[in-house]
This record gives sequence, structure tokens and C-alpha cells, in this order.
Amino acid sequence: MKKLAAVSVSILTLILAFTLGYFSASNPSNGEEKVFARSAVAEEQPLSSEVNVHPISPYTFRDVAKQVSPAVVAITARTAVKVQQGNFPYWFFDSPFGNGDPRQRAPKQEEKEQWKTAGGTGFIIDKSGLILTNNHVVEEADEIDVKLLDDREFSAKVVGRDPETDVALVKIEADENLPVAQLGDSNALQVGDWVIAIGNPYGLDHTVTVGVVSAKERQIGIGNYDRFIQTDAMINPGNSGGPLVDIDGRVIGINTAIAGLRTGIGFAVPISIAKAILPDLKTKGKVERAWLGVTIQPVTPDFQESLGLEDRQGAIVSEVMKGSPADEAGIEVGDVILEYEGKKIRASRELPEMVGLEPIGKKAKLLILRDGKEKTIRVKLGAKPSTGELVSESHEERFELGISVRDISPDIARRYHLPEDLEGVVVTNVTFKSPADRAGIAEGDCIIKIGWTRIKDAKQFYEITSELEPGVQMFLVYRNGNQFFIPVRVKNEE
Repeated sequence: MKKLAAVSVSILTLILAFTLGYFSASNPSNGEEKVFARSAVAEEQPLSSEVNVHPISPYTFRDVAKQVSPAVVAITARTAVKVQQGNFPYWFFDSPFGNGDPRQRAPKQEEKEQWKTAGGTGFIIDKSGLILTNNHVVEEADEIDVKLLDDREFSAKVVGRDPETDVALVKIEADENLPVAQLGDSNALQVGDWVIAIGNPYGLDHTVTVGVVSAKERQIGIGNYDRFIQTDAMINPGNSGGPLVDIDGRVIGINTAIAGLRTGIGFAVPISIAKAILPDLKTKGKVERAWLGVTIQPVTPDFQESLGLEDRQGAIVSEVMKGSPADEAGIEVGDVILEYEGKKIRASRELPEMVGLEPIGKKAKLLILRDGKEKTIRVKLGAKPSTGELVSESHEERFELGISVRDISPDIARRYHLPEDLEGVVVTNVTFKSPADRAGIAEGDCIIKIGWTRIKDAKQFYEITSELEPGVQMFLVYRNGNQFFIPVRVKNEE
């Protein structure tokens, strides 16, 4: 019995010693957190230096929100619109038996002006009161109000707009110093990086959402500068124009678009694009872009095989506009532009952006492929004409049609999702409240006929419209796989 008691005491002593040792390791008396290796082997062989893990502090997002939010503003844009309203509701004139005279039931229509209000977001980039936002937030606004985090409110005016990048610059006048957001470098951004979106979704001021960069240079079918940052940080209506910031609180994008409500997929304009056009927006109110004067299309596998290319990089020239910088430099249809200023063109869509962000008048070096041989060509970049100037002769101002058209090239057909064998001209611009706009003609429509005359190209279109008599003319239009007539009222210049 004595031996058994001694053994029991020894066992209890060991258990007690082990227990005390465990608790002293898990709860160190000095208050410091210690991490213990599971085995001696693990302790002697640490993780590979290639594994680079950056633990996120629980306070990181809180600190970023606190740092950036004061510079984020809620934007309210109001536009005066005229609406048709009846004096009385339809049922007022109806018979209780449902057989009232339709002529009596129709109320008298009158035009009434009212405000259309839209909300968005912006962020202050300068102590003088300059604010970056989206063009679509303010482009039609007659009045703009800005509200800060501390509830200060100001009236704002538009300084400059650029529809091609959907970037706008507005300004408020404030005597006191304003909080300013720091602009970062979107080119250094990597897929998987943490990002924070701050904005006013559905009018809920200064909402903060967190996610990661899901993709870069994402094309979503908007213009020549279509290389958005994709993120899963939740973006909703009202976030437009707000900042997308990195983990250090620097703005790396302008939240712009979503892939449908409640999808969790949002897109932001890279801040590098906005920074490149800021000087023009400040001083000129618009962006004057450099221009080559070519229509291009991508290198498909079939083109790659027929041209004997090693890869599918580059841009094929499908049209050279007469009198353009490309025309004067000797660029020809069929040339493949491989490099611009020493930079390889990985995809054809990169070329317009490379050129558009350059200063007008620059002598750029292009490496092209022609007849199987590489050749260097110098081009003096010109100023990009307006949409109406891109055609040989425009009569829409004289006849107030408010419409511009282009020939259907492979690039145009692809841009507007048209059959390549479709004959006609594509509408590239419709002036707001013009006869064409009021009739319902829209950008992307293909005009096949005017009256009984079939339209073959833009030159013929403008020749025909120059001879139209005032009155209603029938336009045969192709849209989304359907053909239908649209009556357009033509007016002479008053």
C-alpha cells in the first residue's frame, strides 16, 4: 500500500507540473503573446522565405476610413426637366358604366418644369476645393450641391468634364481649409490587394465597404479607355464618383460602374488615367487628345496565321482617314502596328489609350509590319477632331438632324454588335433634344434606308440628307436584330 501511495503521489506531481507549465506558456505572466513550435523539427526549420504573409491589423480598415472619409463628399445634382401633365386624371371624364367618350376622357396636356435629382459621390483632391467625380454624375446638372462628413454644405460648379473616361472635376468655394484625399498609383496595384470603397449608396452617406482587387484592365464595353479595376468591394447606385482606396488610404480608383444590382462586382477608373487628364480639365475644361487617324482591329488567330505572326499582339489598320497624321506619315490599310514608342501593343485596344494620353504635336515612333517586313515610321500626332468633323462633310447642323454616322468597318461592327455583312451606316452620335433624338434614333443604330433610297456609306448619307425637303422623312433602322421605320421631322436652318 505504501508503494502504491508513493506511485500515486508521483503521478499527481507530474500531472500538476505539466498543467502548470501549460498554463504558463498559454498565458505568459509578462503579458506578451508567444507562439510555440509544434515540434523541435518545425522550430529548427522555419517557413520558406518565399512565403510573404502580411497579417492585417484589426484596426487597419478603421484607420483608413477615419483618414479618408472627411475628404469624401456626397453630391446632389439637380436638372430642370419639362414633363407633360394632364389637368385631371383620366377616370374623371369616364362614364361610371365604362363607355365614356374617349375624346372627353383625354385630359388636356400641359408642360410643367420640375427638378430631376440624382445622387453621387466625389472626393476632394485640393485645398482650394477641387473635387473628382464621375462625368455621368454631373454632366446634365443645372445645380450641384456638395455635403461633407461634418455636414458642411456648399454649392459647386463644373470645372471640366471628359465623357470618354467618365471623369469630371467640380469645385466648391470655401474659406476654411478642406480635408484632402491623397492620390496613389493604380499602376502598382496587384490582383488580391485589399481595397476600400467609400461613398453614398442609395443616399446612405459615407458607407464603407471592403474587398480586394478582383482583376485589372477589365473591358466592359465603354469607350477607348476601357481598362477598369474590378473589385468585390460592394458598390451600389450612389457610389459613382467615390474613391477606391488602398490599405494605406491612397486613392487608386474612381468607382464608376456595377455589373448589375447585388452582384458584388464593381468597376473603377484607374486613378492613373484621371491624373493624366487633370491638367486639361483644370485649364481647358475638356481633354484635347492626340490622334493618329486610323481604325484598327485585333489580331485574331486567322490573321495571325495569314500574316505569319509569332503571336497575336499588335493592331491591324483597317482604315486610314484622309488628311490624318497617319495618312501624312504613310501608314497604309493592312499595316500591323506592333509597337508604339518602344512599347509592345499586347492588344489592339491599348493603342488608342497610348496615343490619347500623349501631348498633341509629339513625333511618335511606330514599329509596323508590312508585307512581312518590319518598318519604323515617325508620326506627328494631331489633335483629335470632334465626332462631327470625322466625316468628310456634315449637314446635320444645316438641317438640324443632330446625327453623325460612320461607315460599317469590322471594328465598328464589333463595337456596336452588328452583323459584318450589314449594309448601311452606323449612328455614332445623337445630339440631345435634336430631331433625331426626339424621333428615337440612338447611337449604335444602323440606318439602312432614307425613304426608298438604300444607304451604302457615310458620304452618300450626307449627300442625301443635304437634299432632303423639310417635313417628315422615313428612316429604315436596324437595331438588336430587328428592322423598323422611324419618322424623323427635318427642318431647315432658321
